[in-house]
Amino acid sequence: MPQGQASENTATEPVRLKAVLRQKHLQTHSTFCREYDRVARKIDPELVGTWPSRAQFHRWLSGELKGLPYPHHCRVLEKMCPGWTADQLFEPGTAEADPPAGEAGALVPAAMAPPETVIASSPISIRPYVEKAFDREHVVIDFFGFSGETLHGVIQEPLDKIRAGQLKPRSLTVRMLVPDTSAPMAVPCSSEDLSDDPEFRKRAGRIMLRHGQAILDSVEELSDLGMVENARAEIRVHGVPPLFKLYVLNNEEAFFGFYPIRHHEVKIKGTAHPVYDLMGKEASLFRYTVHDGSPVGAQYVTQARQWFTTVWETISREFTG
Repeated sequence: MPQGQASENTATEPVRLKAVLRQKHLQTHSTFCREYDRVARKIDPELVGTWPSRAQFHRWLSGELKGLPYPHHCRVLEKMCPGWTADQLFEPGTAEADPPAGEAGALVPAAMAPPETVIASSPISIRPYVEKAFDREHVVIDFFGFSGETLHGVIQEPLDKIRAGQLKPRSLTVRMLVPDTSAPMAVPCSSEDLSDDPEFRKRAGRIMLRHGQAILDSVEELSDLGMVENARAEIRVHGVPPLFKLYVLNNEEAFFGFYPIRHHEVKIKGTAHPVYDLMGKEASLFRYTVHDGSPVGAQYVTQARQWFTTVWETISREFTG
């Protein structure tokens, strides 16, 4: 299921957000909405009033939401709850309501620590690293994965900051490699006989188009408005099974994670489709950097860059939508 959409999940264990809000005395819907609007106004006045309905708020806290809320909700929640990422706020369990270390309000969880303090053996959140990548004069983001949905979620805030004049890179290049959903793939596939499911592929293609096109439009707008001297985004498709995701940021950091394959049932036009699908939200990313003093990190980044470029220049083709 796409991120940001609710599902009647069988697991009903409350999430950490419930404990964090209780600690802040924001556990009722009305007090939460007032604080949400106060924080949203500082981020983007257009986000005021976009808080969840009472029923949706209950689903957030009870653990019935599959995945994360929409990206704009995550942005506000992370500002409302300093020290926590959206991923951490929606993890099951309510025992831990304080950030893992340091003073309240400090961005101290491992996922938010400065890149130099995080080692490759620890799975991390990509969001703070993508945002940090935009501090450079020349920004380059390469992505290999399934739909680009997660990339769309994490790249939107830095793009908004460029539009608001808070970030001012001179150049921005975003390259996305995604599978060709018009052709049969080994996975996703029918869980009944492992055969191709054309309708599910079409659905996956629509998701990919929605998020990929949103990124293209945002970058093109920055170029048209003159906010970035040289801004371009491209999507190319290929026939390689999308079993993992890879980010390469500014040619200096690489993030790699395998897609878990899970069985679930999706309704398309009222018909149930039991499939084995790639679960992007469950992928654990590991970070490699040229700055950690390890020859392994530098070698991995070099190989990741070369591999990405090889696929881009040889077996991929322009995405036509």
